[in-house]
Amino acid sequence: MAAVFLYHVVGDLTVGKPELVEFCETETVESAIRALVTCTEGGIPVWKKQPKGVESGVAKQQRFVGIVNSMDIVAFLARESSLVDREAALRTPVSEMIVPNNSVLKLVDAGTR
Repeated sequence: MAAVFLYHVVGDLTVGKPELVEFCETETVESAIRALVTCTEGGIPVWKKQPKGVESGVAKQQRFVGIVNSMDIVAFLARESSLVDREAALRTPVSEMIVPNNSVLKLVDAGTR
């Protein structure tokens, strides 16, 4: 099996796949729930706002906040503070719910074997 990967590159794994969606950290928990409903992946990647101009791979890595899944949202809505005021909890920015972890994103060159 490992020999198969010697003759192919990382870019082969991405052929026909859509780009990652830019879900901004300032979006609300409610909009994250809506995004998860339409998401074909297990979670949605959360990003800081993109600066104008061309972005390097290092800048993209630093802009990445983390990935939100349905369990993160359930855990946030189950907090005592969220149970007291459900409307305020749904209007909370995703950045207050997610634990930043940009090490989850690995950027590799498409030609990497």
